[in-house]
Amino acid sequence: MTQTITHTCAGCSAAFVGSPGELPPGWERTAQGLACGDCLSGQFHQRELPIAAAASTWERCETAVELLSGAYVDLADPDCSVVQPIDIAAGLRAPRFCGQTRQFYTIAQHCCLVLRLVGPTARALGGEKGLQLRRCALMHDAAEAIIHDVTRPLKIQLPDYQRIERLFETRLAAAIGWEWTEFRRVTVKRADIAALAIEQRDIKGSTDAWPIFDGLDREALKSITIRRAWQPDEAQDRFLEAYADLFPTEERLAA
Repeated sequence: MTQTITHTCAGCSAAFVGSPGELPPGWERTAQGLACGDCLSGQFHQRELPIAAAASTWERCETAVELLSGAYVDLADPDCSVVQPIDIAAGLRAPRFCGQTRQFYTIAQHCCLVLRLVGPTARALGGEKGLQLRRCALMHDAAEAIIHDVTRPLKIQLPDYQRIERLFETRLAAAIGWEWTEFRRVTVKRADIAALAIEQRDIKGSTDAWPIFDGLDREALKSITIRRAWQPDEAQDRFLEAYADLFPTEERLAA
């Protein structure tokens, strides 16, 4: 059987199945990776997202995934310094609850809800401590943008997934700049469970007594509602807005 490989254009993501040792007709290798004839001729604009210079190194690595930005991350040993905000926001467009909801509801919207729920505590703390708590809240599911969400009833049966998830969480936090403490973990976890109860009520239309809600005061959550589910692109944009507020660039700080 003849061996084949899928060549992917770094500019427009066009794919061509061919032999490993030959480029598709009209394609060339560039500093950004492979370029198809259309991109070379200027028919398509090169995407404005950053392209990882070493992307070609990972094209044949079976444990690596390509992110929206063009960077590759090896799931076996992730270098999270290449992860861009758009990669996280795009991955968090995925649905909560395995998609088993009356309307599409994203992980990105869930993260923004958890950020909202820790708001009073963060304001009381103020300063750097309040900022770090808000960062932890927004980014608490950031790893799922890359390794995908696994519903809790299955996740508790997958110790290897939990190990990989913890590794991604640790390296993403170090690369992007948020720091967990025991207080922040407890506070965000409490907000996460509260958000789950709100979502169960407003998105799933249920108030079943799941074990995770034992001891939760549902009455205290009545004033907090989800008026509508954001569409995936809106959820991505709103997540990026919250991210830009919590992780300002040097340019924004100087403005």
